[in-house]
Amino acid sequence: MKDIKLFIAAFFSSFGSTMYLVIVAWVLYELTSDAAYTGLMVGLGFLPGVFLNLVFGIWVDRANRKKLTTLSTSIILVSIFFLLIPMYLNIVEPWMIITVHMCVQTFSSLFRTAQQAFITEIYENADIPRIFSHVGSVTAIAGLVGTSVGGFSVAIFNNTIAVALVCLSFIITLLCISILSYTPVLTSKSLSKPTSIFQDLIDSFTYIHRNPLMYILLSIMLVGQLVVHNTTGMLSVYTSSHLNGSSTVYGILESAASVGAILAGIVATTFLYRSKALVPLYALVITALGLLGLWITQSIYFAFVSVFFIGLGTTLLRVLMQSIQQVATEPAFYGRMAATRQTVNQTSVVVSAPILGIIAEHLGIQYAYASLVVPVSLLIFISYFFSKDIQFRQTVYSVLPDNSTTKQKEVGL
Repeated sequence: MKDIKLFIAAFFSSFGSTMYLVIVAWVLYELTSDAAYTGLMVGLGFLPGVFLNLVFGIWVDRANRKKLTTLSTSIILVSIFFLLIPMYLNIVEPWMIITVHMCVQTFSSLFRTAQQAFITEIYENADIPRIFSHVGSVTAIAGLVGTSVGGFSVAIFNNTIAVALVCLSFIITLLCISILSYTPVLTSKSLSKPTSIFQDLIDSFTYIHRNPLMYILLSIMLVGQLVVHNTTGMLSVYTSSHLNGSSTVYGILESAASVGAILAGIVATTFLYRSKALVPLYALVITALGLLGLWITQSIYFAFVSVFFIGLGTTLLRVLMQSIQQVATEPAFYGRMAATRQTVNQTSVVVSAPILGIIAEHLGIQYAYASLVVPVSLLIFISYFFSKDIQFRQTVYSVLPDNSTTKQKEVGL
């Protein structure tokens, strides 16, 4: 029953978030006809999180995580409602969309940090990959529905109705969270005497420095998030300027990423059991194939397959590397490590999205996707050598269902 309530809350949150992103990206490009604005929206959306995520992590380690998910969802709902008003009055401006998007992305970070720490807190290590992968599947299914409904609602209805549907989804999310029973089990405050926020920040950086494994894990997940956020954020430009497609085609292509993510959620644990320490290498190769496809094609069908590969590869990276990082983390640092991961990921998007927007505007959107192949290729090379690291192999095998002697030998113990 606990799993079902968690999955329902995750479904409606993802549905609202993905539908919202599809709508605002399309509306912004319609208003400006400028890819640089799209890149600016994606980049600025993550900017507040760069400065606030670490504070969010401390907050999550000190407070009731259910209350924090409720608070963050409420702020997201209110923010989107304030975008609904100028849309209804037909006075919406680009700066309004970008401002609301910054607020939505910022508190989505708080929601994800609290949710991830919550899952790691209440489940056993061996269950975490399963729960993360199932949550990934649920959110991907919701994302597929959200992107499809978002694309078609823009084409069929007016923008006001489309955004009203987004608000309704977050109202349902709040109701689902309210019926989720939860008793806090472990926070940093209960582990030791309360410390200052500044000291908690210092402790976070010291903890990462004491655990070099975290550096590589954060780098791998950074590239995965860099690709997925820029791919979806720039897809409206790709559809309109490169494929000469309509908003319906845009919705279909957005759904391709969700289809890939659904499959990734279904096969994630099997993929982990079979690939073991080579998980990041294989997932990055799948992602690279998708990016290369978007670079070379002008076919809608081939573009669909390419976006599908990106959704598949990046979701495998996100779900499995998050699981491994959380398992490798001490309980007192669950929230802070989840927040650190988001800070690193979002900083990369803040820096890269405007640059990719400029590349798209001056050279063509296909070259923006081509440029993402460079960091992915670098991480493929690093992941091959990282797969031989003893600490990483030990962590991977700790989440497998059978830690037999044979498997211990495979780790190198």
